[in-house]
Amino acid sequence: MHIILKNHVSELEDDFGYAGLKDSKLFEIFCNYCVVSRHFLGRFDPRDVTTDEDDAAIDGVAIVIDGDLITTIDDAHEVFNTHKTNLAVDIVFVQSKSGEAFSKAEIANFKMGLEDFLSLAPDMPNGKLNEEAIGIIKVVFENLKRVRNRRPNAHVYYCTSGTYKAEREIKSAFEILSRHIKATELFYAVSVNPSGRGEILKYYADLTDKNEAKLRLIDYFGMPAMPGIPQSYVGVVSAKEYVDSLLKDADGGIKQSVFEENVRSFLGSDNDVNAAIKKTLHDRDQRKLFSVLNNGITVVAPALTLTPNTKEIHLTNYQVINGCQTSSTLYENFDYLSQDVNVVIKFIESPDNESSSDIIAATNSQSDIPKEAFYGLRTKAKLVQKYFDAQNQAASYEGKIYFERRQGEFRGAGLQVSRIFDVKEVARCYAAMFMNQPHNAARYVRAIFSAGGEALFKEDDHESYYYCAALALYKYQTLINGRKINAQNYLKVRWHVVQAFKWFAHMKMDVPEASSRKADAYASKIIGLLHSEDKGYIRIFEQCQQAIDDVGFPTTDSLKRGKFSQELTDSVRYKISLCPRSVLLATPGYLQLLTRKPWSLRSPFPGHLSYQVTDTSERALPNGDDHLLFGLSIPRPFQGERERR
Repeated sequence: MHIILKNHVSELEDDFGYAGLKDSKLFEIFCNYCVVSRHFLGRFDPRDVTTDEDDAAIDGVAIVIDGDLITTIDDAHEVFNTHKTNLAVDIVFVQSKSGEAFSKAEIANFKMGLEDFLSLAPDMPNGKLNEEAIGIIKVVFENLKRVRNRRPNAHVYYCTSGTYKAEREIKSAFEILSRHIKATELFYAVSVNPSGRGEILKYYADLTDKNEAKLRLIDYFGMPAMPGIPQSYVGVVSAKEYVDSLLKDADGGIKQSVFEENVRSFLGSDNDVNAAIKKTLHDRDQRKLFSVLNNGITVVAPALTLTPNTKEIHLTNYQVINGCQTSSTLYENFDYLSQDVNVVIKFIESPDNESSSDIIAATNSQSDIPKEAFYGLRTKAKLVQKYFDAQNQAASYEGKIYFERRQGEFRGAGLQVSRIFDVKEVARCYAAMFMNQPHNAARYVRAIFSAGGEALFKEDDHESYYYCAALALYKYQTLINGRKINAQNYLKVRWHVVQAFKWFAHMKMDVPEASSRKADAYASKIIGLLHSEDKGYIRIFEQCQQAIDDVGFPTTDSLKRGKFSQELTDSVRYKISLCPRSVLLATPGYLQLLTRKPWSLRSPFPGHLSYQVTDTSERALPNGDDHLLFGLSIPRPFQGERERR
């Protein structure tokens, strides 16, 4: 593999904390991450779209509905169980080969695998991901009246680490593949993308590089400096130059990434407003009036530079925070953008996150925007982010996690992806641990906001609960990725593990309300355990796993129902009720003792409590610890304040 490509694959391995995976599998995951990110703007674990080893000829499948990555059949039903219509559906298929050759035989094998898959009743081996994907696609076809253009789009990628030269045989093989997929008549639009090293490196660069552009203004006027806004301008710009300079990528496609902070994605050409914009652009006389007929566009950047004599503005890491519909319609009707079509754009320099959030909220107040889009703009969300930052000041590198309150906020910051939690993920963590709704956290992510939205990011919530819940998931996810304590086998129930963790950490079921004065102390104890150098929290995670085993591992359906959450709660309550002072568990070779209250042993054990755990290691704990978790090797009963056996 080319050294640059290999380095990027290693970066992804580090970012997501993968361990013990073969190079060929890592390359598959890397390609899936690069490719799917072209069609889905949110954060995701690329393993969630990577197929098993026995999935014939297909290495990745991703289904994006209405801008969300859908990974379960239940989630597909949820997304269609709303008032929304005209939902965009994109289905991505990926085949990856870590070798450098574009092989006609391998392309033909990919075609055969897709043909079998698209029958929706495949004969070839298919793992869980493919089976779930087929189920999701069936749900899409059952709801075509609500799908944009009445059919989904298909995007097919064949990736290698070599160079694509479009040789006659290879080019023909891809053309045959494209014709076959179109002949199924399952899709509105089909794209087949041979992707060699150069293309893959570009996909990756689009994800990580800074977003920069220059644009010439026809005219402009500056506005006075305001708190948090060093400079801002209102300019008149050629619509064609705006699309060319700020919206188009190197391949001529639209840069979806510049709309990451826009709370609403493109609603399609059939939308009433967008249809009216299109009609104006197609009318030779009306389009000359476009700059006064249209409400304009707002662009925010943390840094911008205007050169007065050339009237050229330079933007770094810019975002179109208002005007996504106008911008996308201009792009789709690019051929109608004559030199007399202009647009008014407000350019705002806002290095301050809070000012940016206020601008986004003020310029996106349409009633039909889903309310969850604004959670990251709430005052409480801002305070939660500051709490994360404060905790990171004291935490070791291994314990640092970040709250990405605004989408794309940490883009290019060089942080491990697994350490970054966006608004939706933090809400899921909080709902699982402190709202006792792990079943909703396991569902379609928007279900969290519909089921308990009013209880999220409330003004009187203590910020520590949000951080605590996210940290617990991060620590457990690290065990999953590292394949420790068999945590990888509990991936689907991770939300239930997070729920149970707090009870075992305190060895009691009572949990202070998020608005209680006791909330901070309650969360701080859990946070301390999760940051402990001896990693005693691992044993607590093992207890959570054991509790799930005792109840019985849930089916995919019961996982998302409150009944299993309640059964787990009852099981943990029963375990804790058995030990008003301590839990004594027999295991091969030693005893494990978990005490709830401070206690001490009489002489000859003064000062620290130190017991032989194995032949070569000791665990020492000071008197008065509120929480002790350790192993004892005891040859005979011993006397403390009372005998413990």
